[in-house]
Amino acid sequence: MKPLHEERKILLPDNMPPSPPPEEKPGTEEPKTDGEASIPDTREATEDSDEDVHSGRGRGLRKARISAAEKKRKEEEEAAERKREAELAAKAPKQSKQFLKILKEIEKKEELIKKCEEEINVIDNDLREADCPRTRVLGKDRFWNRYYWFERNGMPYEGMPNSSTAEACYANGLIWVQGPDDLEREGYIDLSTELQNEYKAKFNMTVPERKRREEGSTSVFNARQWGFFSEPKDLDALLEWLDPRGFNELKLRKELIQYKDKIVRGMESRKLYIEKPDDNDDEAEEKKRVSARTRRQTPEPKAYRCMAWKSSWVVEETGHLHCEPPSPPQRGRKGKKREAVESLPEPPRKTRRR
Repeated sequence: MKPLHEERKILLPDNMPPSPPPEEKPGTEEPKTDGEASIPDTREATEDSDEDVHSGRGRGLRKARISAAEKKRKEEEEAAERKREAELAAKAPKQSKQFLKILKEIEKKEELIKKCEEEINVIDNDLREADCPRTRVLGKDRFWNRYYWFERNGMPYEGMPNSSTAEACYANGLIWVQGPDDLEREGYIDLSTELQNEYKAKFNMTVPERKRREEGSTSVFNARQWGFFSEPKDLDALLEWLDPRGFNELKLRKELIQYKDKIVRGMESRKLYIEKPDDNDDEAEEKKRVSARTRRQTPEPKAYRCMAWKSSWVVEETGHLHCEPPSPPQRGRKGKKREAVESLPEPPRKTRRR
């Protein structure tokens, strides 16, 4: 594209239309030199007014004449404008064949680039879904907390479409936060007394105090503690809190902005799924009312929606779930051999001569 655009810039001056002439500003007409004043001819108007003053039609006729004159003036201006545009089009130089050829090549290249970008997006998405490691982090913040969005690795954004919970339209719907590692705490948070005093003299607080103050009640202390974001408004607050001047938070903020729409869609789907009433709740209430008279019946355990999930891959591979016993082995071959042996004719018995 670069050499084509450079060649187009070189040929562009010779193929540009001429600039239109400057328009005359109103009120710049030259004064008449013959000493004639531009006095409007009002004789006809006075005569008409004298004739129609007694009949009451003078005002209506004057308005009709004024509107007709205004309409005629507009038609003359439009005709003059069309004539001027036709003259400019006739004076405009015809674009050269080489220039038109370059424009067509640029359009073809742009269409090809657009098609390649779409294919790249599809391939990137396939690679992301085939990327099995599920511990890749989005980034780290100023306190070395790790941020995870598990839909990013090894699955479609809304979960597997053939899974038993595909109707929920989300896979995880959360941004998980893991606390800093022990080495990171020792090197960046739990500093020595000298460094803590120096930091306190500069910011009026130590690093652990600042961490507890900015993270609030949901502060994570080490890598064995986790938190999560589940609301879109919390994601917006996190983006405002991250400082793009920091190396860690610049990378984390870039990743969050890139996947923000998909993250918000997953959060909203999760919220709708959780707030949706369970179908089994109504059935349980109805059974409770029916069985209220007979207290001796044992109540059935409540069936939660999470129990509808099944590992279809395990069923396809092994034929049963892990929690279920395997089916007894089939004995089809031995039965066939037994039937074949029983169906053979008996050999004739030998008789002894006496």
